[in-house]
Amino acid sequence: MPIFNQANAIVSRRRNAVLVAAALTLSSSAAFAQQAAPGQMPSMATLSGQMHAAAEYCNAYTAAQLDQMKQQQKTAASAHGMTPADFDTAFSQSYTKTKGQLGALSAADKEKTCAQLKAMSAAGAK
Repeated sequence: MPIFNQANAIVSRRRNAVLVAAALTLSSSAAFAQQAAPGQMPSMATLSGQMHAAAEYCNAYTAAQLDQMKQQQKTAASAHGMTPADFDTAFSQSYTKTKGQLGALSAADKEKTCAQLKAMSAAGAK
């Protein structure tokens, strides 16, 4: 899946690029997971954890919205053979790592990346 591979490549290059990958994932994560091959589910759970941390860090979505998206992603991963426990493990590890990386951003970088994420999430809501 090209968009998935691109998102992972961006995340590995720059720490604050997690927000871009997250924004790409927010509106289509469940649909994307339904199309993913079983071997890609751990990566989907990892990307989901990154997205959740970034959206939470930037207050781009409510806690209820984030919980709903996580459940949809978990359900889609389960439909492709990933156990809920494996999803939770990959999600939690990624969430914790990303939250730490985001916490290390300067105020200027936080403002810039959160503005980008909020703009993308607003565009996805239209």
